[in-house]
Amino acid sequence: MSKTATIKKGESILADFERLSKKRKKEAADFVAYLRVKEEIEATKEIISDKDFLKSIIQGDEDFRAGRVKKWSEVREDV
Repeated sequence: MSKTATIKKGESILADFERLSKKRKKEAADFVAYLRVKEEIEATKEIISDKDFLKSIIQGDEDFRAGRVKKWSEVREDV
């Protein structure tokens, strides 16, 4: 889908939302919140299912706690 089509679809969804009753707007907002949480959970599951990636996250956390870090200004110079 093109960017223009996506924008028009979003505008259409917002226009439809504005036509809903207050009760239905709350239901729609609750459903969107549910979908957002569901997507976050799915992303978390994907991350923790990748054992190498999870291991690197844990190692990074251990490095941070042990003080094995660099200042952003030092890192930025190399990027």
